[in-house]
Amino acid sequence: MTMGPPQAQAALHTCLALGADRCVHLSDRVFALADTIGTSRTLAFAIEKEGDVDLVLCGRKTTDSETWQVPPETAAFLGWPHVTSVVEIEIDGTAIRAVRETDDGLETYELAGSAVLSLAHARDTDTDADGRIDVWTASDLVEEVRENDKRFGQTGSPTRVLAVRDVTPERGGDVFSSVEDAAPKLKALLAERRIGPSAWEKPERLGERPGKTYDCWTLVEHVDGRPIRPSFELLGKGRELAGKLGGENVALALGHDLAGVAREAARHGADRVVLVEHERLADYHPELSSHALRSVVEQLRPHVLLIPATANGRDLGPRVAGELELGMTGDCVGLGIDRGGRLIQTKPAYGGNIVSVIMGSTTPQLATVRPRTFEPLEPREVEPAVERFDPGRWPDTRLRLSQLEPSSARDLDEADVVVCVGAELDEVPQLPDGVALGGTREACERGLLPRNRQIGLLGRQVAPRLLVAVGVKGGFEELTGFVKANVIAAVTADRDAPMASAADVAVAGDWRAVLPALLDSI
Repeated sequence: MTMGPPQAQAALHTCLALGADRCVHLSDRVFALADTIGTSRTLAFAIEKEGDVDLVLCGRKTTDSETWQVPPETAAFLGWPHVTSVVEIEIDGTAIRAVRETDDGLETYELAGSAVLSLAHARDTDTDADGRIDVWTASDLVEEVRENDKRFGQTGSPTRVLAVRDVTPERGGDVFSSVEDAAPKLKALLAERRIGPSAWEKPERLGERPGKTYDCWTLVEHVDGRPIRPSFELLGKGRELAGKLGGENVALALGHDLAGVAREAARHGADRVVLVEHERLADYHPELSSHALRSVVEQLRPHVLLIPATANGRDLGPRVAGELELGMTGDCVGLGIDRGGRLIQTKPAYGGNIVSVIMGSTTPQLATVRPRTFEPLEPREVEPAVERFDPGRWPDTRLRLSQLEPSSARDLDEADVVVCVGAELDEVPQLPDGVALGGTREACERGLLPRNRQIGLLGRQVAPRLLVAVGVKGGFEELTGFVKANVIAAVTADRDAPMASAADVAVAGDWRAVLPALLDSI
């Protein structure tokens, strides 16, 4: 099943080649210009029309606008549980066992009954096939389609695209024969493109106060009692946005035993810290965490809520947005405030070389933000002003978290230097402390690295100060994973390889000799 214009049927012919018995194409002019809420609502209508559906499988994100929102939002409209980024499924009658890939490793969930699962990786084919494709319009989904029907298309979408811009970065493509020759250029670029820390001083308020509350909130994700770097980044940006809104910079944390998290949030810019503490939140759980966040959003009504675009943030934020039918922009790489107090959000599309400028019409205004988009504040010794919030009666859960397999990949979002290895390597390089290691899809499929370290269009995006591509071919899917890196260096045996021209600096030679010398040079 897909929703889109007539040319979207090409994807359905691919589905038929992959084994689908029948396809459904949702196509109607009233569906046009739908955002993720409008799309998810329409898909939910279609699934309900189909009837007797036990399991909905989705890709985890679109490859054009790169949203991760439709699976959790569709599940929210259906009232079903969901599991995102699934890498393994077992079905026994009505029982489902799903293994979820996260930034921290693998989580195994067990459930019974209807559910929505998004797949982290899937089989592909270059062929297509003919078969049955049913075309459904809006009148097939509802009894009456009204003029300007707020259930469909742009009218039923709480976000709007204001502008689209080409932001293709200019890379030098300079190829050197030795590290000694390349090092001066590399050092100069790193110094030139260094981003300074965020400012503690808030800017003046813009325009008139826009409503009852004017605070900017950040959902603080944390591991082992400490906020992760992307949370600190958003707290830093939050001070700027809160100043323009004339309000406070508020940190929100969900979990158990959060005293240390509260202290660190205050040290990194929070004026106030709101804690939802309960032993049931000790580990992330899609249903329990979304209940807690939804309760906060419904009752405390933050004007702006920023969420790190991590595996859990991309899972949790869209679910709550879907349940409350709030506009949300995913994977933002820029944020601002207009004079009316609305959040201006910039998000990448088509591999990151295009960005869309988006504004929502609903409040609270929600956004997930990619790691390494902003710099954290320099910490100060500040005592936290802490409030505690009770989310009320806990729901009966349909998902049971049965197993955790730790394998963290969070250093890819934390490190200033990331090395991405490609299929040309047959072994994993030994790296200095503080340098993170990821790989292309081919490298991860060959087993060089865990799949949660896959960098690229179908994996994760990284934006370190320096990205070193080693043995990477330089195709579109690979480049998408690190297009936002401040500086890109390539180590390649072939000086004419596409990766060499796509980098700022390339060094031709054997990676075993070049890579250690390159890292030592900086």
